[in-house]
Amino acid sequence: KQWYQRRVREKRQQDEMKKLAEERRRQKVEDERARKAVLEKIKRDRESRTAESKKPEETPAPAPAPAPVKKDYDECRLQLRLPSGEALVSSFKAEDTLGDVAAFLREKHSSLESFGFMTSFPRKNYQPSEYTLSLKSLGLCPSSVLIVSKQ
Repeated sequence: KQWYQRRVREKRQQDEMKKLAEERRRQKVEDERARKAVLEKIKRDRESRTAESKKPEETPAPAPAPAPVKKDYDECRLQLRLPSGEALVSSFKAEDTLGDVAAFLREKHSSLESFGFMTSFPRKNYQPSEYTLSLKSLGLCPSSVLIVSKQ
């Protein structure tokens, strides 16, 4: 009796394996058909595009792209990187000067006695003569990172 049950179980397992193998074969054939259909469609699309491009058509010249409008910012957000590694973020008016930023920094960090400003990209060291120029004219608007260096 056990032998018979084991034999029946083995037969069922074999039948299931045959069904799975047949299903895999069917799926593989279907996938291959679908792949060929997609490749054929791609080929037809390419041919139709090349045929269209070879046709002499009267197409109007594309309108020139409008020049990008430069925004007029009235606020400047600066991140001041202090020599200690601390970052101080603050907003200034675009017409404020670099001297105003220096005064703000002296007010917030009185421990800084002598310092200068620079940007990392594009690399530029700001001279004391530039402290009278507006943040906007220095190209620091709408936002920039100023590195504070000890002098």
